[in-house]
Amino acid sequence: MNDDQVRRVTVPRKRGIACIPPHRDRVRAEVATREDYPQPGLWQQFSYDRRGDLIYGDKRVLDWVERYDAPLSVIDATWVRRRVTELRALLDSARRRTGFTGATEIYYAAKARMHAAVVVPAYQAGALGETSSAQDLLHLELLYKAGLLPRGFAVISNGFKLPPERLDDRLPTRSARFEDSAGLDRYIEDYASAILRSHAIGLDVVPILDSLDEVDWFSRRAAAPMRCGLRLAFGVTANRGQLDIVNAGFGMTVRQVRTALRRLKTQTLLRPTMLHAMVGAAEASPTLDEIVEGARLSAEIFFELAKDTDSLDTLNLGGGLPLIGDGYDHGTAFSGIMRAIMAEANRFGARRLPRLAFEPGSLIAAEANFNVLPVLAVKAQGSVGGAPILFGVVDGSFIESSIDGLLLGHDFPVLPANLANRRAYPMWLRGVTCDSMDVWPPSTVQRDWLRLPVPRPTEKLFVVVAHIGAYQESLTGKGGVNHCAVKEPAEIVVDGDRHVLIPSAGVRDSAKLMGYTRKLLNLLAPQSRAARAEPAPAYQAGSQDMW
Repeated sequence: MNDDQVRRVTVPRKRGIACIPPHRDRVRAEVATREDYPQPGLWQQFSYDRRGDLIYGDKRVLDWVERYDAPLSVIDATWVRRRVTELRALLDSARRRTGFTGATEIYYAAKARMHAAVVVPAYQAGALGETSSAQDLLHLELLYKAGLLPRGFAVISNGFKLPPERLDDRLPTRSARFEDSAGLDRYIEDYASAILRSHAIGLDVVPILDSLDEVDWFSRRAAAPMRCGLRLAFGVTANRGQLDIVNAGFGMTVRQVRTALRRLKTQTLLRPTMLHAMVGAAEASPTLDEIVEGARLSAEIFFELAKDTDSLDTLNLGGGLPLIGDGYDHGTAFSGIMRAIMAEANRFGARRLPRLAFEPGSLIAAEANFNVLPVLAVKAQGSVGGAPILFGVVDGSFIESSIDGLLLGHDFPVLPANLANRRAYPMWLRGVTCDSMDVWPPSTVQRDWLRLPVPRPTEKLFVVVAHIGAYQESLTGKGGVNHCAVKEPAEIVVDGDRHVLIPSAGVRDSAKLMGYTRKLLNLLAPQSRAARAEPAPAYQAGSQDMW
């Protein structure tokens, strides 16, 4: 829609004003949606039929709704495999184009989405593992013991690995009662010890050491030969003089890394093989030149360190890659990175090029998940210039399902799932919470309104919020009690022609989490009816009857 098609009238908003197209501006909702969201990858996944119904692959989205109701979350395992395969092809193409002889490795950053429907297909497609906590290491142990990890699978463990001795003050006293027999794991989530445990059962775990304390702790505790990496405090900079003040939070200075390498030479079990230097996270939106210059600087430091450490063979540039479906020129970026590393290798007279590792999270997970939300009502709250001010109230919450939009301004595509052959109207969507922030598009997004069809009184409109597969669930949590106790959607995991439904938790489950159990009410109100005597054993979570 260009300026000639829009008569500028204003509606007050939290920040400034919004421009409303006049009533006479007519465009079908499908056309409006394609104009508003031109990302190539989106329309590789979705299309519309002649009735205006949204099609995902070869499946009508409303078919799932008619069978399972909505709100509904759909996770496509096939799309995860596709993106890993495409990323591998892009890297291989860049290697051929530049003559880069080092190997390339893809480590899926599980913190983006720990769901098995994303993690397992990523590994099946050839991605290796990357963890940031004891929780995702536990998932890998389960997969390893079940024989579901490919041969030659390796995992790198990033994140802050607090030595367990510093957790001694969290140990329960001898008189503490372990009612669920969970042992100390109920009280202490010890990432460092989990890494050693996973290595002991046979997983090829490579801890990326974040500090000199971690270097010393793993040097003392490693019981068998083990590879390790060292994390450099890095960021979006091409100026080496700024590295010591970079606001990274994780990692060590170049001087500290040198000290770590000297200490590791004095023992035989830990072998440093990887230097981790993350150029910039996706939210930092580094430019192509910044990415290439950051890779050049990290390669310079790598070759300096490798002169005195023969075992150092891998340069890990971290994650932060834009989505393949966004039309970003990944091929040019990878070629630029490889040429920069080759130039530094020539400058240092290096005999071999390093393995080049990447840790994509969003690139693999984001596009594989979308939510289907019913619009419960469309409210007309006045009009301006002949155009109605419309709010569609959805059965869900954007605070819970699309938090990155509110925090970081991520503009998740919102598509009508039906009625797309009707005329589009400017509309905002509201969640069912009473929170003023629960509106889409939020003020953080550079989009004033959505363009959606308006259902007739006997019809119901459904919308799809796409590309929400990365970090949304990680940030707001999985399960539990959400803002205003909004119920999470049920999940469908799709893998080709097969699918599995994972029901959402019920209101009784939420009530138990918030303490509405006989045990707690007995404590708070011992004379109440709910606190009547109960048979042994004491109430356990998961029993059939709350009372």
